Amino acid sequence: MLTYKNGKYRSAGEKCGVLSEKAAYELGLPAGIAVGSGVIDAYAGWVGTVGAKVKLEGSTLSSEYASNDWHQAFTRLAAVAGTSTCHIAMSPKPVFVKGVWGPYRDVLIPDYWMAEGGQSATGELLKHVLETHPAFQQVLSIAESYNMNIYDYLNEHLKDMQTKQNAPTISYLGRHFFFYGDLFGNRSPVADPRMTGAVIGLSSDKSLDGLALYYYATMEFIALQTHQIIVTMNKSGHQIKSLFMSGSQCQNVVLMSLMASACDMPVLIPQYVHAAVVHGAAMLGAKAASADRDGKTEPLWDIMDRMSKPGRAITPTKDPHEKELLGVKYKVFLEQCESQQEYRKDVDHVVGKWGKANEEPESIVKPKAEQGEKGKEGGGLNTMLPGSI
Repeated sequence: MLTYKNGKYRSAGEKCGVLSEKAAYELGLPAGIAVGSGVIDAYAGWVGTVGAKVKLEGSTLSSEYASNDWHQAFTRLAAVAGTSTCHIAMSPKPVFVKGVWGPYRDVLIPDYWMAEGGQSATGELLKHVLETHPAFQQVLSIAESYNMNIYDYLNEHLKDMQTKQNAPTISYLGRHFFFYGDLFGNRSPVADPRMTGAVIGLSSDKSLDGLALYYYATMEFIALQTHQIIVTMNKSGHQIKSLFMSGSQCQNVVLMSLMASACDMPVLIPQYVHAAVVHGAAMLGAKAASADRDGKTEPLWDIMDRMSKPGRAITPTKDPHEKELLGVKYKVFLEQCESQQEYRKDVDHVVGKWGKANEEPESIVKPKAEQGEKGKEGGGLNTMLPGSI
């Protein structure tokens, strides 16, 4: 427990008390169980993920410490990926990053700082792209006939397309298709809810192959934007060298491979893909239960190191041509991100002048409905030009 001039508070897992008789009865648990300070789900995902036992190469580790030393956590970005994705990183000193929340001190480990980036929609983006394509029902029916989910089926279909077109890699299929997917706004690193999507290479193709290409491009966007977030964080002072994933997207082999190659760093998948958050919460419970009479608990990293299970690593592509292709695609991705903001700025400048030119003199009395006042016939609606306030 930490004491400051404005009060006392506990870091993650510090013992707060014990389970009361009433709560124990309602939960079906014994009374007196230690209760620890909790965290939100994404942070529990960090706890349950970054301690995964995996063999990493020297370049992805901090050379100053042993491979399982807690200082290695500073090099690991936890990505909790489901409907959206949260990116959680720890640093020994405060690192301020544009478009990334924090830094927050003492959240998980006393005296250390956490930062949180994110993508507004990743799993939801994939779902949206598939469901709005004309071939969706056809693909869904075929996938169900093979007793497969639609993502696994599309991954297999991409491999078939690669074979039929004699393409060197799946990424080669999408070489001339550029999808920018901020359909739900941008959380990191632009931090602008006005951001939207853009496509270069759009055609009239309504086929299954067309849907598969759009699906691949969406995965590529997710991977490239993850790279953008990591680059932005590292430029500001973080030292991220590996990506520790958890959540439903970990099951998507094509996406995880893209993530590793686009970010040019290993992606680590924990043993408990779906339960990393719950596993992390269990570790916090173990910390609370370790409290002695003075309330002192076992260090969280020691618990993470002891309770974490072996994971598996996905390494970046070794194909120099694919590396170069993804490098070019990232360049276009950045241009799509930046040009959209410039286009909006230019248009808003023009529209802003347009609105001022159409302002009515104050001497003109508007009808009550236009003034926004409630009347017998008026609905209280105001007519506004785009860009006006």
